[in-house]
Amino acid sequence: MIYTHPYPICEFDTERKGVICAQDLFEKTLPEKCVLTFFRRELNAFVQENNLMQIGEMHSEIVDIPIWLYEKDGEKIAMTMPFQCSAGAVSTVEELYARGCEKFIICGGAGSLIQGAKVGEIMLPTAAVRDEGASYHYLPPSREVEAPEETLQKTAQALREKNIPFVFGKTWTTDGFCRETPDMIERRRAEGCRMVEMETAGFYAAAKFYGLELAQLLYAGDDVSGAQWDNRSWNRREDIRRNLIDLSVELVKQL
Repeated sequence: MIYTHPYPICEFDTERKGVICAQDLFEKTLPEKCVLTFFRRELNAFVQENNLMQIGEMHSEIVDIPIWLYEKDGEKIAMTMPFQCSAGAVSTVEELYARGCEKFIICGGAGSLIQGAKVGEIMLPTAAVRDEGASYHYLPPSREVEAPEETLQKTAQALREKNIPFVFGKTWTTDGFCRETPDMIERRRAEGCRMVEMETAGFYAAAKFYGLELAQLLYAGDDVSGAQWDNRSWNRREDIRRNLIDLSVELVKQL
């Protein structure tokens, strides 16, 4: 059943299966647990250091993304990178779920909306403002999509047990990387957003649609809280990024 609306982005179809369905295209050959990271250089280093075997790839017309197998103490974990933006996020989850993955830990960086937030501060997003497009094809229109609650709490408890500091917070998922205007930043901050990025709403919507266990770790990277953008060399913080990959591997084991 289609709920119509004057604006197409707000229309929603309750039909569960599309004409193109990932589950019709792939066999379930991947492990149940999966780590997704946006940190390509650090993942490549992890792959080399641990001598991981490639067990597949996700194909697109622009780039093919390898899928690696991490295996230790009888635990098998798929490790790969997602496609970018919310549409890429849901496409990644669609394919990996069709191929057998059902439990996800995702690590990435985000812009800080809070003045004084240190580079590397870890946030577990409790919800994402849906200022993008893909999530509206998986859930009815709403201002926000909340994190899968059980997985969020499991991940938080695991971080506490490891004595790793973190904060809960809301994130702003946007498709408009170059349209983060000062007034819009202030509006999102006023509604409680600590960070801004381009995928979380898509990840959460797809996880809720399929009933998946999924949690995300975002670290405060560049600073967009002031009058001018501060890059803070956030994408060169190899130590933070590598530590988050290692941490994500440990966290996904506990799901």
